[in-house]
Amino acid sequence: MAKQRRVHRVAEKVRETVALELQRMADPRFSLVTITSVVASADLRNVKIYWMASGDAARRKEVEEAFQHAGGVFRRVIGRDLGIKFVPELHFYYDDTLDTDEEVRRLFERVHAHDAINSPETVEGPDDTQS
Repeated sequence: MAKQRRVHRVAEKVRETVALELQRMADPRFSLVTITSVVASADLRNVKIYWMASGDAARRKEVEEAFQHAGGVFRRVIGRDLGIKFVPELHFYYDDTLDTDEEVRRLFERVHAHDAINSPETVEGPDDTQS
């Protein structure tokens, strides 16, 4: 249990450190980038950093390249700030949660529209109320 708490604490500290470093960096590709979560492996050798940015696919690609280019800077800052024996390998991933949420919302709207068109109330037929 104590090991899980340590992993969680380290992951949270990595998130804070990377988020602060993003604000300090002069690279304009990191503007409006948010670190959404960080997941550390049990042995603290690998860390997955999830991020989001406003914009389209081209913007996302631009930010991915910026993270790949600045990975060493982030590792150096994390090593300095955390003071742990091994600095973890950093892996950056785009967090597509909002994209997935939007796609699910659109699918529900399509289903709702389809159901509204095909519901018995909207289908006109002979009036059975008169005999």
